[in-house]
Amino acid sequence: MRRSWLVWPVCLALAVIGAARPAWAQPAAPNGHVSVFVDHLPNRDATELRARGFVEEKIDAGERLRLTAAGFAEGLLADRGGRVTDAIVEAQELNAAFHTKRFDLTAGLGRVVWGRLDELQPTDVINPIDVSRFFFEGRSEARLAVPLVRARVFAGDRMSIEGVYVPFFRRGRFDRLDEPSSPFNIEPGAVTCLAVGCPRPEFVRHEPAATAANGQGGARLNVTSGRVDWSVSAYRGFRPFGIYTQTLSDPGLSIEFPRFTMIGGDFETVTGAWAVRGEAALFTQDAFQAPAAPAALTGHAFDAGAAVDRKAGDYRISGQVLVHAEAYDPVFDVPGRTDVSLIVSADRTFSRQKYQGRLFGVYNPNNASGFVRGIAGATLRDNVALEGSLGWFAGSGLDTISRFADSDFVYVRLKYFF
Repeated sequence: MRRSWLVWPVCLALAVIGAARPAWAQPAAPNGHVSVFVDHLPNRDATELRARGFVEEKIDAGERLRLTAAGFAEGLLADRGGRVTDAIVEAQELNAAFHTKRFDLTAGLGRVVWGRLDELQPTDVINPIDVSRFFFEGRSEARLAVPLVRARVFAGDRMSIEGVYVPFFRRGRFDRLDEPSSPFNIEPGAVTCLAVGCPRPEFVRHEPAATAANGQGGARLNVTSGRVDWSVSAYRGFRPFGIYTQTLSDPGLSIEFPRFTMIGGDFETVTGAWAVRGEAALFTQDAFQAPAAPAALTGHAFDAGAAVDRKAGDYRISGQVLVHAEAYDPVFDVPGRTDVSLIVSADRTFSRQKYQGRLFGVYNPNNASGFVRGIAGATLRDNVALEGSLGWFAGSGLDTISRFADSDFVYVRLKYFF
């Protein structure tokens, strides 16, 4: 079995919490779920069985200290142009939080959410994502835990200042289960070569070393003014997905993870039955994959979006526009690019929330690319749920969605909660 680099912290934390729990601690009952997930990607000729078990425990060790340990074990049995098996054990939350009325401090493994838009949040840059889980289940489930220290100072109920420090880099993943063969892996040659047996290009990943100079961090100011919640933020980190480069002296591909600097802001307010949200991020220092060669372009980027949503009876409907613009340094003599994405979602419940349905879609008119995901769920018993989903991609441009144009999927999942 392959085990993640996060296995030992999970085991250590559970052992420490169990052994050191004082008599006056008030533990919440452990909770979690087990699930069986079957998916099929017809264009990739891939069929997968994923089994997952998740457990979480929170302990209030006194009035000001909370210990959280959450993790999962997941296994894979798949036909990806050949039989593939894999298994991982990984932490999702593993931290201690000290809190007072005006201050809180969290240290350990965790996830921090910045931004207010739906699914595609320009300022949500702290946690890398798992691409397969992003398309299957959404951004909230796709965020990968990172080691961090997070401090917040509260100035009453209407303002807080938050600082986050991430000492060690963790890259994003196309799939945590046998990533080289995953149908969501868009590294050059990763999937097609598995199917036909051709040799894959050699990759050399140059991940940032675990040194003080490679720390990542930022701050966010959150304010409520009247009926408007808004924030401004800044963060300096490393791109979670690498850029492929190649030199004449080396036929292999080098994967680099360049630095970026982000300055952003967001807001949210309610007017009548409508919720209005906006978010923008300026990446003053950034790097991009060259479109026609394994090389990096440097420059800056800007992302901005606005969204409205409302609840009408059993429906909740949301619409969003997101603009992404890139400008490259003059030395490259390459024109910039701008993409506009239109995003819609609709949620509906039936029979007193026994049945649920959700439709989510993204469309980029510049590249005629898009992604649509429909999900239907049913509560079979109080602690048993059945879910099915269909995902469809379209496009052939240079934007992110087009790169997954042949990754259509369908899945069924049975989940038991305890």
